[in-house]
Parts: sequence; C-alpha cells; structure tokens
Amino acid sequence: MLDSVLSVFRRYQRELVCGYCGSVMAWIALRPFRHPAVRHVTGGEVSPMGEALAMRVARTRLATAQQTARDPLFNRDPDLPCFIEHTERQINYLRVQGGEPVYELLCSECGANYIRSMPDLSTQVRRALSGRVPIR
Repeated sequence: MLDSVLSVFRRYQRELVCGYCGSVMAWIALRPFRHPAVRHVTGGEVSPMGEALAMRVARTRLATAQQTARDPLFNRDPDLPCFIEHTERQINYLRVQGGEPVYELLCSECGANYIRSMPDLSTQVRRALSGRVPIR
C-alpha cells in the first residue's frame, strides 16, 4: 500500500512501445509536481488534445473509412474492417474518459495509432516492470 502511494512521488522515464510491432513510439517522463513530457521517437513533443477534438478526429476517420468501404475499388482491402473496428474502439474509449486530455501516439514503423489519456499512461508507466511499456 505504501509503495503505491510513494510511486506518485517517484520520477519515471520509459519507452512507450507499439503493441503491434514492438518498436519504440515515444518516450515519457513523469516527474512529481510537473507536467508529464511525451516525446515522439522522431524528436517532436507530443501535445495533448482535448477530448472533443480527439472525438471529432476519430469520428471523421470512421466516416472516411466507412465511405471507403462502400467504394468498390477499395472495399476488398483486408485492413479496412480492422481499421473501422479500431476507430470504433477509440471512440468508445474517448466516451468514458470524462473530459481528460488525450495523447495520440503514432507508430512510425507500422502506422498504428493509439489514443491514451494521461491517467492511463501514468498508471501503465508506474506499473511497468521494465523500461519498455507496451501500449495496447
């Protein structure tokens, strides 16, 4: 119990790893009494998005993917149903966040994208057994 309370006051620096391909997507630094820092593997800082903006982006992606699925030229794309399902899961995730700012993490290797709130990221970072935190 005491260890979990003290974990809030520790400093953490971890690699955020893609759950699909296992490559490093970003680095995160959690420090007591400071804003967390998330830096993409390309070097740029990842800024948090408001929930409303993230929801609009996800809904736009979903509408575009559904429209593409109806196009006879692209409807046989094997990745399209998975992308639609993934985007629907992101929308459901955003609905339960309660207005928390979220971070969009992009994998530069496989193209996967993840939307995570800082409470979720900090919980995963604090519970990680190593310096690599897989995002699922």
